[in-house]
Amino acid sequence: MKMALVSLVVLASFSLGQEKTAASKAVREITLADLAFISGHSHGEIDGGWADEHWSEPVGDSMMGVYRYVKNGKVQMYEMLVIEQTRQGPVLRLRHFNPGLVGWEEKGQVWSYPLIHWTKNEAVFERPDKGTRITYRAGDQGVLESTLERSGKKKEVYRYTHAQE
Repeated sequence: MKMALVSLVVLASFSLGQEKTAASKAVREITLADLAFISGHSHGEIDGGWADEHWSEPVGDSMMGVYRYVKNGKVQMYEMLVIEQTRQGPVLRLRHFNPGLVGWEEKGQVWSYPLIHWTKNEAVFERPDKGTRITYRAGDQGVLESTLERSGKKKEVYRYTHAQE
């Protein structure tokens, strides 16, 4: 009985480390090539303003992105984003900036969102504290959907016009 319990615990621990996606790939087996659907130029209207996001194609162990939000003809915010390949799988990292590139976060602080789920044309990244989740999903032709979920707040879904660059 003890041996069966120990085996079950070991098996459960191994399974947690090998979390499978719907496409039967462990998250740590996902490469940046699997996320290439994000690369390109996405833009669209949000709350009376204009969002503009560019993602590079995967090269080496990273993808890089930039985002800006403009309202009433003035930049409201910027984001610098990267997706880096790690041994555990891809990790989305970002920082926010006001106009003038004045950082929101403390010096050296970067928000990290490890990939937690992947299927073809969908990637879900979540902070380790589970307080924030970001999902990228290729929608209908020419659409990239970005969903932001934060604890205690309403889910925000953005549908951008998307084109490969």
